[in-house]
Amino acid sequence: MVLPETYQLNIGLLIVVVMAKLSLSERTHLETQLKRTKDVSEWKRTFTVLEYDAGSSVSEIAMILRISAFTVEDYLKEYNSNNKTKNDPRGGSLPKLSEEQAQELVRHLLEKTYLKVKQIVAYVKERYKVEYSRPGMTKWLKEQGFVYKCPKAVPGKLDPEKQKVFIEMYEKLKRSLLPGEEIYFTDAVHPVHQSQPVCGWIKKGVQKTLQTSGKQLRLHFAGAVCLRGMRIFTEEYETVDADAMIDFFKKLEDQSRAPAIHVILDNARSNKNKKLEAFLKTSKIKIHYLPPYSPNLNPIERLWKIMREAKTYNRYYESSVEFFKEIRGFFTEEIPKITELLKSRINDKFQVIQLNPVSLV
Repeated sequence: MVLPETYQLNIGLLIVVVMAKLSLSERTHLETQLKRTKDVSEWKRTFTVLEYDAGSSVSEIAMILRISAFTVEDYLKEYNSNNKTKNDPRGGSLPKLSEEQAQELVRHLLEKTYLKVKQIVAYVKERYKVEYSRPGMTKWLKEQGFVYKCPKAVPGKLDPEKQKVFIEMYEKLKRSLLPGEEIYFTDAVHPVHQSQPVCGWIKKGVQKTLQTSGKQLRLHFAGAVCLRGMRIFTEEYETVDADAMIDFFKKLEDQSRAPAIHVILDNARSNKNKKLEAFLKTSKIKIHYLPPYSPNLNPIERLWKIMREAKTYNRYYESSVEFFKEIRGFFTEEIPKITELLKSRINDKFQVIQLNPVSLV
């Protein structure tokens, strides 16, 4: 007995594939689709339909595409029933949660942080009696605007309200400045002779390395930046203590003609002590302290970051002599050459960090 072409025998099972002959317009459309598509699954499905219509058998098509005969038959049946020429998106094409359930789940995920997608899949199954695959749930999460990322680490004693009060004080200070008065943001930085690995674009599967230094010698600088005109003043010290800061402030006074210099800085011991208080009684420098744990309110932190980007990130210095030369060169020679970059990145557009503690399930 000879079976018609539309009947195929596979592993002892008789599977019927009945397909009407393609019209000229259908065939033209599929031929065009085959040439233009960049989707491999769409190409295979379209090729299957065209080849079967041209007289090739299921087994012949399976051999050409290196797929199973069952897959070829599925392609033909799905095209015959609903003209399907593309695979469904990973995880399914139709939403499984109702709109109300989806909104409720979004609110839940804003409150609770899951480390793994499978935990969310389990929660949805238990809460809504709806089953998702992990790829399907990943797709749903992306559609709702969720991404996999780490929480932002902030100081444990950070106080957003105190930051708001400081910003109000600072704006009032700017408005009340007398002619010629200046505001400087001040801080200390301590570059360490040690490689600092940071993320960058690296091809998948490629492992790049960064050598590290055995010794961890460091330098110590005090610095001040006046945003008006982007004036930057730095000095190197053996250590940054009360005596170093007094010396730094004296030199800051000497290089400025301002009748009064307002200095904004943090609450470090070198910045808040009896020696400094005694010096300030006869100085034209007026101290204003930042709220505790608020480096985000000190623009000079951005200068330190620019220095690290230029001199320490993903860089290996074999000797401390070479490292010291590069760091000192940045402060003494390079800063004047990058004024426009500094102006674009160092400003007083402060943002208060709002606390939104991560809550694990």
